[in-house]
Amino acid sequence: MFESPRTALAFLTRLPGGSHPEGQEGITASVPWFGVIGVVIGAIGSGVYVGASELVHPLSAATLAFIVTGLVTGGFHEDGLADSFDALAGGWTPQHRLEILKDSRHGTFGVMSLVLITLLKVSALAPLTGWDAVLGLTAAHCIGRSAAVAVMGVAPVASADGLGADYTRSLPKVSSALGAVVGVAAAIVAFGVWAPAVLAAVAVGAAAVVMWAKAKIGGVTGDLLGAVEQVGEAIVLLGAGAILLHS
Repeated sequence: MFESPRTALAFLTRLPGGSHPEGQEGITASVPWFGVIGVVIGAIGSGVYVGASELVHPLSAATLAFIVTGLVTGGFHEDGLADSFDALAGGWTPQHRLEILKDSRHGTFGVMSLVLITLLKVSALAPLTGWDAVLGLTAAHCIGRSAAVAVMGVAPVASADGLGADYTRSLPKVSSALGAVVGVAAAIVAFGVWAPAVLAAVAVGAAAVVMWAKAKIGGVTGDLLGAVEQVGEAIVLLGAGAILLHS
């Protein structure tokens, strides 16, 4: 009963209690739980942020929150974002770009993407206080991962190898839909009547990443799914600032 969420926990975090499956079936079954694991990660980060805000400047507290969530996840999606920008912005041919995606080293475009999106997320979180911060950061981590799950169900795969291919090759549409529903629920809880606007903005961001990937390498990879998650996370936090602070 609990094997699928434990598999998702092991894949997306470095927290104890995860379980690595032996076969493809176990991997695929864990996908609908990605958004739920995002809630766990977001709850940890928001707890750090709210607590640290009592002691230090909000910008410092927000930075500490993302340091902790980075440690919790091992920078998993951030690494995908950096690899994606290195490959799509710096490669010359589809084959060259796929080779860059397999390279663990980060170049100028990758470093720039990491620095800029981190600055964006930190500055978007810092104005939020109390329950608004908890809702905003938890929703960001949940919806970002649900967006990646939604993309798994509709986007073509660029390479037959790698984690992205493993997770999407035999993924039923219903599993992708269930994973996306978790993000929709998080948006409704966090933003109420503004949930459709936030989800639409995330969908536009995810579509932009997918279209860029299709144009450059013919489809998505595991790294590109990480980029979708990071873009979604940033968009949700920006939405939280715009909605929760002015409502």
